[in-house]
Amino acid sequence: MLQCHCFLSEKMTPHDLSTPPSPAIDPEEVRLRKMNRRAKVIQELVQTEKDYLTGLELCIREVVQPLRNLQVVDIDRLFTNIETVCEVSAALYHRLHEAMADPDPEAVVIGEVFIQAKAALEDVYKIYCYHHGDANMSLKSYEKEEEIKQHFTTCILALKKIYDQEGKPNLLDMGSLLIKPVQRIMKYPLLLGELWQATPEDHPDCRPLQEAFTAAKIINVNINEFKRRKDIVMKYKRLEDEGTLRGKLHKFNIHSIRKKGDRFAGYLKILTGVEPQVRDEVFDREEKLFRGLEKAGRQLVKNVHCYLQYTQEMVSVAVQSVQDMENIVKDPNKNGTNGSLHNNGSDPYKHFKDNMERLVLVPLCSLQGMFTAPQKLIQKRYDKLLDYCSRLERSSSFSSSSSSSTTSSSPSLASEDPSAPARRDYEAMNALLVEELQRFNMAAYTILTNCVVSLVALLRELMDKILLRAPSIQQLPAPLSNIAEVQNSIMDDLNNLAFVKDNAQKLMERKVSFERQRDKKTTVLEVQHQTEEQRAWLLAEYPLSRLYQLKRKCNGCQEQDLSLLEGELVALLEDTDPLGSSSRWLVHTGGEQGYVYSTFLKQYNPLRDSQRAGQMAKEQQQQQPPAMVDDDFDDLSLFVSGSGSSSLRSFNLNTTDSSSTLSGLQGEPESLEDLEDALDTEAQQFYAVYAFQARCDQELTLQEYQHVRILQFCDVGGNKEWWLAEANGQRGYVPANYLGRMSYA
Repeated sequence: MLQCHCFLSEKMTPHDLSTPPSPAIDPEEVRLRKMNRRAKVIQELVQTEKDYLTGLELCIREVVQPLRNLQVVDIDRLFTNIETVCEVSAALYHRLHEAMADPDPEAVVIGEVFIQAKAALEDVYKIYCYHHGDANMSLKSYEKEEEIKQHFTTCILALKKIYDQEGKPNLLDMGSLLIKPVQRIMKYPLLLGELWQATPEDHPDCRPLQEAFTAAKIINVNINEFKRRKDIVMKYKRLEDEGTLRGKLHKFNIHSIRKKGDRFAGYLKILTGVEPQVRDEVFDREEKLFRGLEKAGRQLVKNVHCYLQYTQEMVSVAVQSVQDMENIVKDPNKNGTNGSLHNNGSDPYKHFKDNMERLVLVPLCSLQGMFTAPQKLIQKRYDKLLDYCSRLERSSSFSSSSSSSTTSSSPSLASEDPSAPARRDYEAMNALLVEELQRFNMAAYTILTNCVVSLVALLRELMDKILLRAPSIQQLPAPLSNIAEVQNSIMDDLNNLAFVKDNAQKLMERKVSFERQRDKKTTVLEVQHQTEEQRAWLLAEYPLSRLYQLKRKCNGCQEQDLSLLEGELVALLEDTDPLGSSSRWLVHTGGEQGYVYSTFLKQYNPLRDSQRAGQMAKEQQQQQPPAMVDDDFDDLSLFVSGSGSSSLRSFNLNTTDSSSTLSGLQGEPESLEDLEDALDTEAQQFYAVYAFQARCDQELTLQEYQHVRILQFCDVGGNKEWWLAEANGQRGYVPANYLGRMSYA
């Protein structure tokens, strides 16, 4: 036993480095051996490529074409782009044959052939390998039907007969035919690596072969990555399609709750600036364009539908109006064919509507349905980004805890980074979306452009057809260059006529009187003013802590609701309604009881009320119009949003002071209570969707994604396209379509 142990020890002990080396081999002999081996590898590469190409051509001729002619199966689903694969293989074999044409073995360069074919090989084999799994599933389902299986057997037997005649018996079936391209693309790195090892270092093909070997490996890596990305997308798409209520309840567990909680916490951290947001500028740009195209397509469909509806009602009247105009301008002696063109001709609107639906609405509606799936994937990409951020935070603690343990253990026992799977999923989905969103946006932009061009062409065609029905209209003289001055001169002459001036003045007086009576009548009927006796009773009966004041007019919309005016005083009886809602309070007005929403109320301040009363009394004594109280923002109504719009009733628009327009905008609250009142209003939080550069002092400059607070949803003139906004302590007007409401994505 001891002798055996000593023998094994001698065998396992490394040899002494001082032993004499083996006899040196002649470098020329080594080079000659490599060149002989290189010739054999090249012969194998070319011959296998030729056999592979022959097999593809026979498969297409004996299997693909007959099955396509029979139309019993979806042959493109089985063999995908095998014709394109055959074309690329034929081009590769032709280049290899040309490279082998040189009789000097030292001048044969194979590496350049594969370097030039890299892009074509990756493009065609990427598609074929990705659909290979679906092709196998389709083949299994087809083979369950006896009729289809018999067609497969007939084609395979015809192919076997050809191989037997050539002396190459082969065991063939449909599965072996489908997998041939997959096996071939995986064999290129092996053949090129072997050829590179067999090529001497001083040979001109050594470096190109090294690059070709690396390129072949990259092709296989890219194909695998492409298939992995597609599998991730298909997994989430399949989950969305199969998302029944039972399936969702089955997936509702502790893990899913924790995942959603981590995502929401990560979103709050990014929103509050605690953690930086991981951004991809290319994806952000493409997603913004994607959202814009979706909105543009949806709006265009809506506008076209509305236009068709209005045009249908308008065309018949317009045609008759044109004919009446023609009767006016043409010779009265030729008035015998009135309406004959319209009655005997075809309806121009029907042809216009059919073409509009075929050339504009059908493509737009089809495009609109294609936005749904990318939107879900974009949302899933955001979820994966939040998962990656949360895993990244955990990995920092993981790395600190594992660093001490790995020092005492072997590196092979170290665990994988917890953020690695989440990072791979996010990067795969992000890369796929970046690649396909660019193609999708380009295609959608082209479709939208073509639809707009078709819309313009159809409108021109409709106008031309209408004008053809009234040729005399086209003979009208062109308008004068100074038509505005001519029209104003004629209007001045008309206004100088006595009966026109008198009637116009009486009509205006009658209209103003009617409007005043109507406004007065409706005001009295809508809301009754609070009397001084009622106000005094409330002040004497209730403490100041129970007294509130109306910030703005309140219209009752439910049973037992009160309609009150701005500034009226109420006493709080209960801070809930019978249903338990704390936003609807029971109040007493001094004359009646009822419910008012708490958002319309503010705590009563007797000092401010007395100052306001003294100011108003002083102004009445001086017989001057009411002045604007700068220290009370409620008078300016700047912060009242209401139903989405408000008015600047406190502005004195008739004053001659040019700075009075923005005097209320630049004022600051003089007391802490006024500031609380201003912040208590229903101002909405928005952000700048696009950057905006102010062109005057009344406008506000905004950067993209900058947060703003909307003070008023219209300008002084009531135009709702311009909103009064506040950002960084500055106020000014911003276009409404440049702003977006803050919401959780």
